Amino acid sequence: MSRRIRAGVLSAGAWSESTHLPALANAEDVDLVVVSRPDGDRARELAERFGADGAETDWRAALTYDLDAVIVSSPPVAHEEMVTEALRSGAHVLCEKPFALEAGSARRMVTAARDNGRELLVAFGWSATPVFTRARALLERGGLGDVEHVAMHLVVATRELLHGSEDGGWGGSGGSQTATYTDPAVSAGGAAAVSMSHELGMLLWLLDRRVTEVTARTHPAGHRIDLHDSVLLTFEGEVTATVSCASTHPVTTRPEWYLGIQGSAADLWIDSALDRWRVRFADGTIDESRTAGDGAYSAQLPTQTLIDIAAGRLPAAPAGMSGDLAARVVEVTDAIYHSARVGGAVRLPEGKES
Repeated sequence: MSRRIRAGVLSAGAWSESTHLPALANAEDVDLVVVSRPDGDRARELAERFGADGAETDWRAALTYDLDAVIVSSPPVAHEEMVTEALRSGAHVLCEKPFALEAGSARRMVTAARDNGRELLVAFGWSATPVFTRARALLERGGLGDVEHVAMHLVVATRELLHGSEDGGWGGSGGSQTATYTDPAVSAGGAAAVSMSHELGMLLWLLDRRVTEVTARTHPAGHRIDLHDSVLLTFEGEVTATVSCASTHPVTTRPEWYLGIQGSAADLWIDSALDRWRVRFADGTIDESRTAGDGAYSAQLPTQTLIDIAAGRLPAAPAGMSGDLAARVVEVTDAIYHSARVGGAVRLPEGKES
């Protein structure tokens, strides 16, 4: 029988309570060893509920538990120190997103993973959703011909969080601290960092091209926290993309993705909320399907991926969840906020987002 995986969660908040901790507690080959949280009473409550041996108020103390797998679930302001130290302790790491406050911090975390021979994942789990894995496979075999243009829109029920609510609708007994979503020095930004980062990760994974130029507008213009964003991206090879995200009111429906990809041979349209897939070929024929659940997000999948890596069932982080991808997302996000501030296009230097 293979050795059991020793896992810990640093800075366990509302999202960890509803997602990461249940996934670890229910995994057959995992021992949830320690939970850390600054509030000692809450740390002990979570440890007892999910069967962890230890509860720590200091995350550094949690890293002394000889862990194989660590989830970093703190606000972004603390990611770099926690991730780097967890990697140095010998653990594989899953970090929540937004990944970093700025691109330099993101690149340092990626370097730390490489230097310590550990895998670093970031929670871009949408890349494993069936409708999007199908899109990636279609692009890889050239099913659309040469990609020319992409249009992507994402609607997420984050409006109240970005306005200071503690309830993200995730079902945990404890709310999120307001600064986690309302203070850019803690959160890395508003909708562009919190929601559009998923879209950027998806686009960079699907197209496998470097972004060369960004033009962006945020709403409300000039505010510290953006609710909605509209972005024009230019990729290598003169591929263009219009990307937008909107923060809507709390609703029971899942996040809504709308993706259109125009190619020289065919067009693809995806509506994740309706599980709809449609390819229209140049000769007018149409391939259309709707399979229930194909566009639904599996929130525990990044956690399971970390477990599979720690157990040796996966050799490396999937491309759609890798630290390298996440660093590229942060570089583009930085350019989005820069463009919105200056009111014009921002070129990404050679060597950036690569």
